[in-house]
Amino acid sequence: MAACCIAMVVLLVWVGRSAGGEAIVLDEEMQLQPIEPGVWMVVHRFAGGNNSLLVQCDERRFVWVDTPCTDDATRLVHEWIVRTFADPNLIQINTGFHNDNLGGNGYLLARGVPCYGSDLTVRLIAECWAETVRKVLPYFAGPENEKYRDILIRQKLVAPNRLYPLADGLILQVGPETVEVHFPGPSHTLDNVVVYFRARRLLFGGCMVKALASRSPGFTGDADMAAWPASARKLLVRYADARMVVPGHGRWGDLSLVRHTIELCEQYNAQHPPVPR
Repeated sequence: MAACCIAMVVLLVWVGRSAGGEAIVLDEEMQLQPIEPGVWMVVHRFAGGNNSLLVQCDERRFVWVDTPCTDDATRLVHEWIVRTFADPNLIQINTGFHNDNLGGNGYLLARGVPCYGSDLTVRLIAECWAETVRKVLPYFAGPENEKYRDILIRQKLVAPNRLYPLADGLILQVGPETVEVHFPGPSHTLDNVVVYFRARRLLFGGCMVKALASRSPGFTGDADMAAWPASARKLLVRYADARMVVPGHGRWGDLSLVRHTIELCEQYNAQHPPVPR
């Protein structure tokens, strides 16, 4: 699948029910799919399906990992949170520099939501985003994708405001939940991190981890293909007790998604020998 972690061009089925219960449909492009009580996979159909993760840590406190691709889509989810829960306290964690990681930061920061991200993510936004857009635009050929092409060309990404050194990672205590932000090594991009909710044994692999339906590593224009398999293997060791894994695109599952990702990357590398970055 020639998928891009910025926005998949393979259209996913827009269903009204998920494995965790009835999906909450906000509009024709936005829905929240319950995984278990207090956990929602937020799906933005930006020419495909892009996942973020919303976790309720206690009665008021929420962690949202990654944003939808745009401020407008992010607004829909934020308004649902505010309508549904009394006086919610929300933090955002960006797992990379692409727009499906932080395209909604501008909206959230304007409303006082702290956005955590790495020092490298901030640098890559400034140095690489324009070139990434140039590389990905061919994936959006055809009149059906005109709206998404226009958004990508015009979009100005907003950096996170709570920074941490990438190599150090980050530990956040949010109510009873310990949230670990970890960089296992380069993968889909040089800055992709994963986020682990220890109490729930829930791993958000983001764009580093592919869904079982994926048939290729997807967009590799910003990837370190030589390093990606080894980085993914570290997840199998560090998070061996994970019971749920959420990818950046497609259906959630378990650690079999990580093993599938390793296989896809190794198959790709056998056909396209990578040059170490």
